[in-house]
Amino acid sequence: MSKKNMKLAVLVPAVLGTLVVISFLVFNAVRHCIIERNEVLVHSVAQNILPALLVNDTQQVQILMKALESYPGVESAELLSAEGASIASYAKAGKALEPMSASFELASAVSDPNQVHVMAPITFDSLIVANLHLSVNLWPIYLRIMTWLGVLLIVPTVIYVLIKQFRLKVRFQKVPTDGADDQGVAPFDMTHAVTVAMFDADISLEYQPIQRLSDGGLFGMEVVVCWHHPSGQTMHVSPADFVTLAEKNGICLPFEDWLLTTACTQAEAWQHQYGPLILTFNITAAQFKNPVFAQKIRAVCAQTQYPHQLLELEVNESVLKRHQHKAIANVRAFAEQGLSVTVDRFGLLQTSLDLLAVLPVHKVKLDSKLVKRMCHDAQVDQLVHATITQALAHDVQVMADGLELAQQRSSLQRMGCIFGQGSYFYSPMTASEFENFLVARPFAASAGDAFNMHGNGSKASGFSAA
Repeated sequence: MSKKNMKLAVLVPAVLGTLVVISFLVFNAVRHCIIERNEVLVHSVAQNILPALLVNDTQQVQILMKALESYPGVESAELLSAEGASIASYAKAGKALEPMSASFELASAVSDPNQVHVMAPITFDSLIVANLHLSVNLWPIYLRIMTWLGVLLIVPTVIYVLIKQFRLKVRFQKVPTDGADDQGVAPFDMTHAVTVAMFDADISLEYQPIQRLSDGGLFGMEVVVCWHHPSGQTMHVSPADFVTLAEKNGICLPFEDWLLTTACTQAEAWQHQYGPLILTFNITAAQFKNPVFAQKIRAVCAQTQYPHQLLELEVNESVLKRHQHKAIANVRAFAEQGLSVTVDRFGLLQTSLDLLAVLPVHKVKLDSKLVKRMCHDAQVDQLVHATITQALAHDVQVMADGLELAQQRSSLQRMGCIFGQGSYFYSPMTASEFENFLVARPFAASAGDAFNMHGNGSKASGFSAA
């Protein structure tokens, strides 16, 4: 026999024997505690019965005996006089009353190891006037204890299995004491907490280049939320859709703050090193209608030192059309803060062109569905042409989303579309990939070119001197 098998032959019986001894000791300790608790119970009931006995109130005595029903394990009880005569008794439904001995014995075991008799004398002026006997079945109490132990063992096991099944990540991190208050408690950094949560969930921000159709030069980038799903699939969603999904699912984390701060911090670093680049950011209907959201954006821009004049906020056309009069006021509120609004997913509604005459916007983004169909659907091609013509007539720039083919680019450029984005140019990139792209890009717009093409000086730009 090998040394390993010999060790196992000795170790396994030793461990099993130790477990048996520990279980036996724990069982007896639990049994002793249960018996002591029932001794306290019988003494408490005896003291309550004493006043009724002194006035010979048999009805009150029966009520007190009947109240033993509420105690688990008490199957029968009998109140005996000092001479051994029965005064009152109680038996749980379906249980027979067992004969009790009048002799004094605080607790005694019977033939059944789960049964125990508990007795307490009822005394008055140092004289025993009666004895209260309880017959207690310990098994229901054992069962309750085992149930709770089972729950305590099962719950952590279930949590562990769920964490493994859904590939959740749990992180325990010591909070740094830098900047602690007088009590030594460090302030909670919500932005850091959300950043860590996004990292653990494999959620990050990516950036899709926006190109000039004329020469393919870089104009700016759109923020995209990227989620690498545990299934291996990579999903890209707009910040607006990401925040909306979080709100619908009751996730109350400040995602909008994290998205804005992270994107503007990154964009500021790039524009400081490579020149000004437009940053487009899709916002939700709730953010668009929030009267203080524009001020929040200005505060984030000030905090990150990213020029607010280079930030474009994209709002879905359906949001603007739903409450047109309020939408006009909201767009003007953003313009008062020096922020411009772009109409996203534009051109699908029959009344799309009507918005151009009333909304003080400087840019619209054609929906990718129109761009995809225009090359093989003459009616859609005519619709796109008419939309771009009307937009230019109202001094509104046009951008196309979802470019996939060179034919789409040439047709849109010929119609007057200025900017475009899509897989024809580049797909969304990580921050490091986008920086490598900035270093290697063949076209580099100067600060003046980018600012002028953004619409500075036009009636729709929304720029202010702030």
